[in-house]
This record gives sequence, structure tokens and C-alpha cells, in this order.
Amino acid sequence: MGLRSKAVSSAAFLILLTIITGAAGGDTGEKDASPGGRDGFQPDTVYYLPEIVVTADRPERVEHLHPEFVAYIDVEGIRTGGRDIPGMLAEAAGIRIRRYGGLGSYSAASIRGSSSSQVQVYLDGVPLNDPYSGMANLADMSTGMIDRIEIYRGASPVSLGGSAIGGRVNLVSETGSGAGPGPEIEAGSSFGSFGTTRQWVGVNSDLGPLEFHLRGGYTGSEGDFSFPDDNGTPLTGADDEISTRLNNDFTRWNLSGALKMDIPGLRKASMNINYFKRESGVCGIGSNQSASARIERERGLSYLKLEPALGRSVNAEVTLFHSRTGERFSDPEGEIALTRQKTNNRIISYGGNLSGSWSLPALPLSLELFMEGKKERYQPVDYLPEVNQGPDRRRRSLTSVAAGNISLLDSRAFISAQYRTLWSENEFYDKAPLPYLPPTPRGKIERRSDSPQGGIRISICEHLTIKGNVGRYVRMPTFFELFGNIGTVTGNAGLEPEEGKNRDVGAVFTWGRAGPVRSVFVEGSYFDNEISNLILFFPNSQRTVKPKNIGAARIQGAELSMSARIFPFLTLSGNYTWMNAVDDSDIPYYNGNQLASTPAHEISARLVLSRGRWNAGYDLHHIGANFLDKANMQEVSGRNIHGASLSVREIMDHFKITLEGRNLAGSQVRDVIGYPLPGRSFYFSMEFSRKGDIE
Repeated sequence: MGLRSKAVSSAAFLILLTIITGAAGGDTGEKDASPGGRDGFQPDTVYYLPEIVVTADRPERVEHLHPEFVAYIDVEGIRTGGRDIPGMLAEAAGIRIRRYGGLGSYSAASIRGSSSSQVQVYLDGVPLNDPYSGMANLADMSTGMIDRIEIYRGASPVSLGGSAIGGRVNLVSETGSGAGPGPEIEAGSSFGSFGTTRQWVGVNSDLGPLEFHLRGGYTGSEGDFSFPDDNGTPLTGADDEISTRLNNDFTRWNLSGALKMDIPGLRKASMNINYFKRESGVCGIGSNQSASARIERERGLSYLKLEPALGRSVNAEVTLFHSRTGERFSDPEGEIALTRQKTNNRIISYGGNLSGSWSLPALPLSLELFMEGKKERYQPVDYLPEVNQGPDRRRRSLTSVAAGNISLLDSRAFISAQYRTLWSENEFYDKAPLPYLPPTPRGKIERRSDSPQGGIRISICEHLTIKGNVGRYVRMPTFFELFGNIGTVTGNAGLEPEEGKNRDVGAVFTWGRAGPVRSVFVEGSYFDNEISNLILFFPNSQRTVKPKNIGAARIQGAELSMSARIFPFLTLSGNYTWMNAVDDSDIPYYNGNQLASTPAHEISARLVLSRGRWNAGYDLHHIGANFLDKANMQEVSGRNIHGASLSVREIMDHFKITLEGRNLAGSQVRDVIGYPLPGRSFYFSMEFSRKGDIE
């Protein structure tokens, strides 16, 4: 389909919605993008509002007064065809996104030099990391279903439960405005380079005591970008050529719904259902491309949240959740792992948690509690060379957190202390010896770990706040590490949790109107993390490897974030991260090396001009040179990624059009273990929004 026909399709899709919703009257309304548009002023959190960066208002929840370093990304304000959740996170301070290819490919987050399995990812506080790999694929989530992203670098609040060495990412789902009884209908359509297309539609409405939100979308791409191909001979340039990425297409369907209910005795009651299905090619690394390997992944996640009304000084929330994930992989020619493969693996997880806080009326003291119980099961099925089902892996885990917070000097000083306890029981089951009998357990692996954390926050004056945190954090071994897989990895039941001793300190400076300057925000921080008991894989025989607790790392760095609004029409924002991430293990050929995929310097900067209905933006993302491997043999040079956008809103009162270019200089490099990333790309997006009373 040509560029012109795609534009006609996008316009027709949204104009049709205008006709359908023509009976819905009322004003379109505009969201408040000013600093006063949220609940209370919070000077040390950055919000990315529609195409500008400003300091946000302080939410009422007490956890936001804590001393952790946290940032928010307002997804709704920057939701376009050329951006996905991994791309948005990549521009935040201290975060590195590791991509296994281009748009839509497997993407995992690293915070302050951590491994991706040391970062916990949540959807509305519900854990998403799977027990087999320990990671969460950020590319699974569509931007259409997410309202904002919370990023906790290092320390994190009690309400997010267990321990995380790197930090946490909490995706907060789209809930609509809930303003009035009429329906709010939103939709969008976009297309762009490499055959990329995206459509989505959402409906929000209040019906008496019920409020519902429904959103669905489709994203697809051919992924057939060009890349520099060294033909597997990096030291010889004579055979280098430009190749096209093969078998790199993907399609993804997302559906999410939320129902909120007014129930006597409850402050809040909501039920959320999320489903996605993704099918894609597995193209392989660099010049070693695969033409036939495919993977299909689908996940259903549902959760119920209840918040009882217990009085002004007591807050409590109960969450029940269930997740079922299926992943089917086919490599009929053995192009990926050199042997033919066909698998169908399932992961089932369910549980619940209780979180609460109590503010003592006569004392400047508040207490917080969190308890979570969870069961997880991994069920592998291998069809080649013959059908082999199991063995199943199962885990029961309990997490408890207790915290105390003291507010002193008329709330100018805030001291927080937390203590986490994590317990897990892992079991490995063999296939049942006879039909209709239960599987046979091989034994139990039990682990318990404690994770204390403390922090302080002091407001020196109206414009300056200092804060710091110290804590011990852990990562429990995954099913893959404890039990291995069928073939190349031998499990190790004696593995201990990875440990991290984290320290950070920093200051926040904010300033209001001063001449042409409308607002200024600056945050600087220094962190020093020592990580031990890192799990590494070593040869166990000619054909297998075995994990061992032998790795260690020392990661030191500094982060600087800023934003300034000058005049009503100019916004500048950016961040800089410096990091010295060194392998500190006793392995001679690793000791002293730079950790893989951890550049020493990373910069993101953005400039936005807003005049009436027009917005124009330019952004720069600089990623310094880094190594792809632990031995520091494969180096990727530094690169500058330029982007620009132009948008017009309130066209015919309901439409917004955006044109954007990504990686305008055409910088083409490799990411995790050599996966090439796409070069220059362009996208066109059209959005529609209308709300009003039902006649």
C-alpha cells in the first residue's frame, strides 16, 4: 500500500468515528497542562506533559513524600506512531533499554547499570516479570493502554512490594477522565517507515455508579530496514555490504478494559482485564539471519482492586491478580540454535497483596505495611525430536514489608525506614510415571532473604531539597538458573540470591516565575552500588553450561535532570547520566572490564516550541561507546540519534495530526549481542477525541 493510500485510510478511519459520534454533543474540553493541573505541588518529580516538561503537583498519597528518586512520563502527551514504551523509557535519566532488534522487538530495561532481571516491572502495581527468565518484555505493552510510567531508580515505595537491585518501572493504565456522564471516544491511526501501521480506539464513560474504560489496538510492521552487514567477518571490510533485515515482521493486538464501581463501604473498587497477542519472525543476529523461525506470544492478565473506607488516617488496598502466558516458538530449519525446535511453553501466575498506611493523629509518625503471596508455574512442552512435556517448575513466594516514616520540623524533614522479607519455595516436577497420576517432585529449594532500606529528605528552603537513600537489595534465582532447560543449560539448586548494596544522594532545585522564565527544575544525584553473588554461566561439559554465584560489580555514577519553561511557548528539558560500571569479580579475564551495554555517557535533550495549535519539537539522544560482551571484545561506537516532530491540534475541533522523524541522521549500530537497529524513519499520525452528553 502506497503512502497516499495509507493516508486516506487513516483519515477515513477517524472521520468515520466523527460521523458515528455525531450525536454526542458537548464541549471537547482540554486537559490542564499547567503546573496546577494535578493534585498538589511535588517539586522533585518530572512529568512529561503534552510535548512539554514541567514540574508536577504533589499527589495526596503519602508515598510520594518519600526520598526515593522517581520520575513520571506522561504517555498520553507523547503517544504517537513512532514511539513505543521502550523508546519513551530510553530518554529518562539512568535508564538503558536493551533491544533485540527494531520497533516491536523484545526490549528490557536496565537502571543504573543493573541487569534487566534486577529491574521489576509492574502494571498498576501487579508484577509482570516472569519466573523463568526473571525479565519483563516492555514491547508487549501498547502505549494506547498506558496513561503514565513511574520510574524508581534504586529505592522504591512500600506499595510496590519486593526487592529490586536496579529499581522499578510501574506502568499505570489508562483510566479516562471520568468527567461527566457522557461517553468519551478516542481513536488514532498512524503509519510510517518499514511498513509500520497502528490503529487504536478507546471508549470511556460514566453510567451512574459504574465507570468503564475499553481500549483496543493493533500494531504491525514489516521491519525490513537496511543495515551494515559484515558477513560475519568484523575484521575484514572487503565483503561488507548493505543488507535488508529478513523475517523481522510482527503483528500485535492489545485489548484492555476497566470497570470501576461505587460500592458502599469502599473508597474504590475496580476490575481490570488486559490481553495481548503478538506474532513475529525471529530474524537472528547480524549477518546470521533466519528466514523461517517464528514466535507467538499471548498473555491474559486480570486483577481486582478494592480500597475500603477506614477513616481519614488509614488507607488500605487489596489486590487479587491472575496471569496466563503462552509462548510458541518454531525453528524448523535450526537457524537460531543449530537444532530444529518447536516448543509451546506456558506460565501461570496468581496471588494477592494487601498494602496499607496509618498516620498517627497525635504524632508526626506514619506506618506502612505490605504483604503479598504468589504462586507461579512454568509448563514447558517440546515437540522435537519427539513430544516431551515438562518437567514443570513451581514456586510459592511470600513478601512482607514494614515501614515507619517520621515527619519533623513542620514536615521539612522526612525520615523513612523499611524492612523487606522475601521467602520462596521452588519445586521441580518430573512427568507422571503413569497416566492420571500427579507429577513426581524432585525436591524443594527454599530461599529467604532480608532487604532493609532507609532514606531521608530535608527541605532546606522553598526552592532546595536534599535527599538520600541506602539499602540492601536482592534478586532471587529464576527457574532457568535453578533448574536449567532441556538441553544446553544445567540448573544449579545451590544458587544464592544476587545482592546489591545501594547508596544514593542528591538535591532538587525548583524555581517559579522570574522574568521570561516560567519555571525551572534541576535534579542531581550520585549513586554507588556494589553488587555481589552475580549469577554467571560457565561451561559444564562440551555441550552444557551451568550457572554459578561468582560475579561481582561496582557501579558508580551521577545523574542530572533539568527542565525549564521560557516564555509561554518555549520548553527545554534534558538529562545526563555518567556511569562507571566495572566488573569486580575474581575472574581474571573479566575483572576490571566495563560491564556490557553500559555506556559511560548518555545524554537526552528536547526543545519544544508551542504557538497556538502548533507544536514543533527537536530531540537529541547521545549514547556513548560501549561493549556488547563481558570480555570487552565487541565495541559499539558512540552515536547521536536526532528526532523532530510537528503537530497541529484542534483541527475540526476533534483532530490532531503529527509528523515525526526518528534517527534523522541515519545512525545504524548494533545493540544486545549484535542485533542491528533501524536507521532513519518517518511517521504520520492522526488522532481523534470527542466527549459529551448522551442525548
